[in-house]
Amino acid sequence: MKRTVTALCSAILLSTSAYAGGHIKMVSEVAPALQIESQEEVKNFYAGLGISVGQVKSHVYGKDTVVGITAKAGYDLSKYLAVEFRGSKGVREGNQLGLDYSYGLYLKPQYPVTEELSIYALAGYAQTKISFENEVAFNGIRNDYTTQNGFSYGLGLDYKLNEKWSLFVDVMNNIDKSTTKPEGKYASNVNTLTFGFVYHF
Repeated sequence: MKRTVTALCSAILLSTSAYAGGHIKMVSEVAPALQIESQEEVKNFYAGLGISVGQVKSHVYGKDTVVGITAKAGYDLSKYLAVEFRGSKGVREGNQLGLDYSYGLYLKPQYPVTEELSIYALAGYAQTKISFENEVAFNGIRNDYTTQNGFSYGLGLDYKLNEKWSLFVDVMNNIDKSTTKPEGKYASNVNTLTFGFVYHF
């Protein structure tokens, strides 16, 4: 009788151990999948720097081509949406017009076309300062610059070189205050094409 009880107890213990071992194996198999999923959901900061070539239009002097440096920094809310701040500083003026600066805050919808290539749009609010070669008289006040605020938007491409670096190119409408009204003497329009690098933290 004692031998029978002992044998039954041994069988129960072995079956319990086998079940526990299978359970542990299942957990160990699921854990890596959960870990990969959590890594994909990690939000990333990024920063970039590029060279911009722009066209500045003014009701006073017509249009000119300018060159500038553009810096940007952003945060990926998801793989489909980011928030981005960018600013540009002119380094070479045109014959009559110059881009002193332009900066703005944008929402950035983005879509990964492939693992390396993604397309994006930018929509936000910007301030842009344009300088004139000579002072302009308007309403009894003479000025050699104009500062405009308003809606700004753009489209671009981002190509991933590796896990940390990518190339970007985009076209921006920094500001558009064009008008045919007399008070439009200070109105202006600035469009820029920017090419540069992005570092992903």
